[in-house]
Amino acid sequence: MRSAFFQQPLEHQLEVEGENWDQGGIIKGKLRVKNMSSAAVNVKAVQLVLAHGLLKAIKEKGDVGWEIQQELVLAQDLSLQPGGEQSSEWSFDLPTDCPITDKQGGLFLLFGGEDVLTVGGRLDLKIQLHPILQNFLQTFTTQFRFLEKYQKRKKEWTEVKLLPPDSREFPNMDYVYCFLRIHQEKLEAYYRFKMKGLGRSGQQMTIRKLSRVSRRKIISSREDSQIEPVFVKTLIKLLILPDRKSSFKLCFKNYASSKSAFIRLIQDKLQISSSQRY
Repeated sequence: MRSAFFQQPLEHQLEVEGENWDQGGIIKGKLRVKNMSSAAVNVKAVQLVLAHGLLKAIKEKGDVGWEIQQELVLAQDLSLQPGGEQSSEWSFDLPTDCPITDKQGGLFLLFGGEDVLTVGGRLDLKIQLHPILQNFLQTFTTQFRFLEKYQKRKKEWTEVKLLPPDSREFPNMDYVYCFLRIHQEKLEAYYRFKMKGLGRSGQQMTIRKLSRVSRRKIISSREDSQIEPVFVKTLIKLLILPDRKSSFKLCFKNYASSKSAFIRLIQDKLQISSSQRY
């Protein structure tokens, strides 16, 4: 991708390798500054900033309130002769929990001189979930036939809304919010289930909306990322199927020869204390 910014007498040209990136990936490229005038020019600074911005604020052309992620000063007190130019290579290592691109906003590359945050070029980047998190979500959509409604940034997490299929397996569930991130080499997830349940109001039985929240921290790496869906599937059944005992047996028979062995397996993988009950 390329983008250019003109601030007389300078032309800034940004080149970026690639079109989209995963969380935890590397963004790299070149930034070229050229003197377009017939006289020598002294450039105080050439800067490149990786920042998060909201599309609404950007369109209104007011104070964007950029949330700076990383920044580079590629040159200082640079003297360019007429027609002279300087090219600098650069790279940014994206954190595994960096903001993804959603309908509200995303990451941008801001480039230019000293006032790069207010006066400069900008290039929007398409950032998607880490591959391990993508595999994680596939368990909902392929194993359980959930429908993914959206993904969006939620502070330091990625929020995903999922709708259950029309089946007898999830008769009391309206939807589930899944909050995901990879932080300090661990896949962290917690869920907020919206359930329907019966409650008494006076002499009548009514349907009430219930919430259930579950937090899990899952040890994950690139090497064992293919194993994660097994444990996601197990957790979903243990957490949301109406009959806990039968769901336990259903999950249990494929993974261990005894109940205690299965619990130890889940505890080792998910770092759940021995006091946690299923």
